[in-house]
Amino acid sequence: MTKSTYLTIIMMLFSAMLFAQSKSTLKGIVLDSVSKSPVEFVTVAIVNAKDTSLISYTITNKNGVFSLTGLPANRETKLIVSSMGYSTYRKLIILKPNEVKDMGAIYLNNKFLNEVVVKGERTPVVQKKDTLEFNTEAFKTRPNAVVEDLLRLLPGVQVNVDGSILVNGKAVNKMLIDGKRFFGSDPTVATKNLDADMVASVQVYDDREDDPDHKLTDLEVGKIINLKMKSKIKKSTIGKVYAGIGTRGRYEGGGIMSTFRDTLQVSIIGTTNNLTKTGFSTSDLNSMGGFNRSGGGVVNDGTFGGSGNGGIEKMWSGGFNINNDYGKKLKTNVMYFYYNYVKDYDKKLLTEQTLDKTLLTTLNNNVSQLRQQRHTVSSLIEWAPDTIQKIRLDVRVDIAPTGFNANGATNTFNTQTPKLSDLLTKQSTNSTANEFNDNFMYYRKLKKPGSSITINQNFNLKKNGSDDYNLNNLTSYTTAINSSILDRYANTKYSRYFGSIDGWYNTPFSKKLSYEIYLHTRFHKTSNKLSTYDMSPTGNYDKFLDNQSSNLARPHFIQNVKNTLSYIINPKLTLKAAIDLEYQSYTNNFNTNIPNTNNKYTFLFPSLRLNGQKFSLNYYEFANPPDITQMQPITRQVSQLETFSGNPNLTPSHQRELSYNYYNYNSDKQSYFNLNSGATLLTNNVIQVSTKDANGFITSTYANNGGGWYANFGMNKGKQFKKSQTWQFSISSGLYANYSQQSFFFNGDGGTQYGYNLTVGQAVGINYKSIINLNATYFAQEAYTRYGGVNYASVNTLRHNVTSMATISWPKKFIFDAQYRYLYNPQIAAGFSRSSNVVNLALTMMMFKQNRGQVKLSVYDLFSQNINTYRYAQNNSIISGEQQILRRYFLINYQYKINSHK
Repeated sequence: MTKSTYLTIIMMLFSAMLFAQSKSTLKGIVLDSVSKSPVEFVTVAIVNAKDTSLISYTITNKNGVFSLTGLPANRETKLIVSSMGYSTYRKLIILKPNEVKDMGAIYLNNKFLNEVVVKGERTPVVQKKDTLEFNTEAFKTRPNAVVEDLLRLLPGVQVNVDGSILVNGKAVNKMLIDGKRFFGSDPTVATKNLDADMVASVQVYDDREDDPDHKLTDLEVGKIINLKMKSKIKKSTIGKVYAGIGTRGRYEGGGIMSTFRDTLQVSIIGTTNNLTKTGFSTSDLNSMGGFNRSGGGVVNDGTFGGSGNGGIEKMWSGGFNINNDYGKKLKTNVMYFYYNYVKDYDKKLLTEQTLDKTLLTTLNNNVSQLRQQRHTVSSLIEWAPDTIQKIRLDVRVDIAPTGFNANGATNTFNTQTPKLSDLLTKQSTNSTANEFNDNFMYYRKLKKPGSSITINQNFNLKKNGSDDYNLNNLTSYTTAINSSILDRYANTKYSRYFGSIDGWYNTPFSKKLSYEIYLHTRFHKTSNKLSTYDMSPTGNYDKFLDNQSSNLARPHFIQNVKNTLSYIINPKLTLKAAIDLEYQSYTNNFNTNIPNTNNKYTFLFPSLRLNGQKFSLNYYEFANPPDITQMQPITRQVSQLETFSGNPNLTPSHQRELSYNYYNYNSDKQSYFNLNSGATLLTNNVIQVSTKDANGFITSTYANNGGGWYANFGMNKGKQFKKSQTWQFSISSGLYANYSQQSFFFNGDGGTQYGYNLTVGQAVGINYKSIINLNATYFAQEAYTRYGGVNYASVNTLRHNVTSMATISWPKKFIFDAQYRYLYNPQIAAGFSRSSNVVNLALTMMMFKQNRGQVKLSVYDLFSQNINTYRYAQNNSIISGEQQILRRYFLINYQYKINSHK
């Protein structure tokens, strides 16, 4: 039995012990004092009588019934029952060990204007319609605590190792400050940088910003956390500056400053480092200060890098962001952001492929550098002139010049020939990517109750261009392939015009039956001109290659008319059925002697959705046309060892999707259970048809094939023990599985590749008075690859990942952080690192008034074992890879927080 297995057993036993804890129980029913009818959605809380810190809470069901379990015994507590429109009920209670106390009927009186207010006491948690609000005074945090520390104490809130947040098992999409998306969509900036004592209350509600008609179920929407700030923050300046220097030339520095003046917010940010990180947190660069409030794609377009994909990066960035609200009706935003990074890669890739009577092995070593800049300018206007209308206009411009250089060496051999060929490659690319995008949305409620209309317009213009220089020097050791030098230049010009307009009209026919019609029209035209040249004897790239060049263009028109009927079967079950009539028309302009192709298709796509209180079942279909580059009727020479040909006869593929989701949260037991599954069926999909000989020469094309299908399954169960303000525990377990079945054609053989992927995970968290915080996770992932119709060997891949983190805030003014990560890939090929033990340590000393200054000494990868290796199977190949990644360095860092109130 491996040590990772022992660790898993220990975690499971520890989890079982926590689940097995049993204490006292309190139950009852809440009724209206006048009508004697049950009152639903009433907040029932148990707090410590001395300081009103929250122990546990729950919400009454539709019958007014509540039950609180696991309550402490022999302690003076207070029961607080509250609901909007009613006077608050309070009662002192001392429970005996394992007692089940029935409060019977609790009658709530209608609230009167002259109600007596208990001074010095606020209800710790209140349910206001769809909003759950926590009073921060009921949760005791350590001095100098940040919002993240506060959230860890809230029932139902889980802060993960990476800073992401779950509320009742659902992901938090946005973190708002007094209702404004001040910090963009990523919550980690606010949670790691704002002090907890600045927050008066924490509100949690569903993210319905783009779903005003509540078309999506509770299962499909994430959560929003709104931090209601104390009054002194309304006019303040907050921020921080930091700088650090380390061994091996490592450095970092940066700062952020944000000014609040009632409805005006101005932020500036700047940072630089060569630590392969963004500087503040994973997403600070665009989300801090609301840099993606305008909807810009800065964080989500993959340009921010990070160590996850290997490589070593140095970066510079900066920008400003201005938000202003003109009353409650008009909101505006203007943002500019600049980002510049240089990333160096050193990769090794081993491919072992079984062919007829031989095993072909290819070893590739590649050193490259990627350089990119990005200028982003965006603006946002949101206007709600009244309670029935909403208008939103979002405009963005991106300019991104990029440079890339690479040098590679590829050695090929098989079991009969120890040396087939050596290929030396040199590549240099300079490119630009410019894009303009605007999105306009108009929403209006109509006079008829439940009726509404939504109009959405989008326009996108993208222009890219690149100059590519490729030098391939092939030395062949077999007569089947000649040694040669390929020195080639290619100029590419790409453009895309996209415009669409959408309209939704919703109206109810009766209390149970409603109707929606959706009209969608879009037109886009893509063009791609490729001009290819070989170097001539004069030393210039002036030998034009007509058969390696192309000038492709595709105008594409799509029209949809979708009719949907919704029927409420009962208060807990709704059925939606729809028919989507889609018309597609596109022309492939090859600009060669091959005639253009005009393609027209009409599809009828049914869809069905069954929404329950805790589950949803969904089915829908759509069609995808093949990419025009797969259809271009030329044979492209990639290198001396590889060519591919387009197929102008390709037709659209058809895709069917079926999914099931289940979600349940128990506020009393502070536990949740999620289950999601889905299946995708592909017909007439486009696949690659390849041949590869024993010398490594590859030819490929594309063809429509019968199809394939994919399935996924995942479930996650979590539980918290936050009914004590001293010790708090959290545990979660997960099981995830994927299955794929896809056809392929290789060397004349048609076969099917089956892929199975199974992952199990366990996480445990412990918190003691916010002084000691421990977290540990373990994941084991096993992938299986099997083949049908061909005699290919099966492949198994196993991977273990153990991560543990500890934070100790003791003694006063000191914080000790430690992280340990263990990776194990037992089946990686010889010559690659199979395991690593990565240890990160840091000691922080706080200083000055309100701990505004801090000095931090840290070491990254203490034992210098950090690796980035992977292994997978494709067709009859086994691929093993490794990339250079940042290793051990020491760093000393100084940070100062700025917090000024007026």
